[in-house]
Amino acid sequence: MNNIMRSISKYALNTKKIINNNIYMIIGCYGIVAIILLCLAIKWVFHIQLEPIFIPNLPPAWQNNGDLNHILGTDNVGNDIFNYLLVSYKTTLVLTLRATFYVVIIGAIINYLLFFIPPLRVAVVIVFKLIISIPPLLSTIVVAVIWSNSINSILIIVGICYLPRFVHNIHNQIMQEWQKTYITAHRLDGLSVKKILNYYILPNIFPAYLTELVGLFSSIILALIILTFLGFGNNLITPDIGMRMNQTLGMIQINYWPFFSSGLVIILTIFFIQMLNFGVHMMLTKRIEN
Repeated sequence: MNNIMRSISKYALNTKKIINNNIYMIIGCYGIVAIILLCLAIKWVFHIQLEPIFIPNLPPAWQNNGDLNHILGTDNVGNDIFNYLLVSYKTTLVLTLRATFYVVIIGAIINYLLFFIPPLRVAVVIVFKLIISIPPLLSTIVVAVIWSNSINSILIIVGICYLPRFVHNIHNQIMQEWQKTYITAHRLDGLSVKKILNYYILPNIFPAYLTELVGLFSSIILALIILTFLGFGNNLITPDIGMRMNQTLGMIQINYWPFFSSGLVIILTIFFIQMLNFGVHMMLTKRIEN
């Protein structure tokens, strides 16, 4: 037990040292930790109520007639804007993580099959090249118009539209690594293709894979917000950021903070994730080069 605790303590100290040596990882890690703590605190700390039980159209707390109990004020039916922002933000993150998870899992399976089945590789690559020539957000909106309007359908649509681009980019990274000299040397030594892929190619493309993953998350979160802002996925039990921005659009002349703060939290989320990605990418690239 003591050995396990020592190992955990040593790993934690090494991780902290790695993070503190990179300004990008400091910003990204602590920002993401703050986001996670905020999402966990929604239920246990803020005790959020979404019923319209407050005075309508209260201004933010720092303006005249503002109330400290309502930091961003209330909307025209008496909902606390800050409460709704927290709930909608958590909903957006959960939906984005669901869609990203399924795209990554399905994409990993497809990439694995493409590597070992060359005839399938040629056909799929050609089809995916045709698909990714269309702007993914445009194709998402077009498909959403003619398909079901439920949130589960919207998640499927977003996943289908961004899957080809993700698979194609990762496949290109794998094939570029496959053509390198050290891989040819391992092949001539008689090492199996499976071992080359698992022990050499995949670890070496991990920085590029991480970049693609972060780009996928950023694209999906923006796509979902735009779709729900336009009125798709209207069977959500709790609103997401896009739906909430749509609901507060008419309040901009009176109180622009509901709309502005919703966009700001998404920008900060993407910023923290990109900072973490950049820091990890730098660290892994240096390690591979060494």
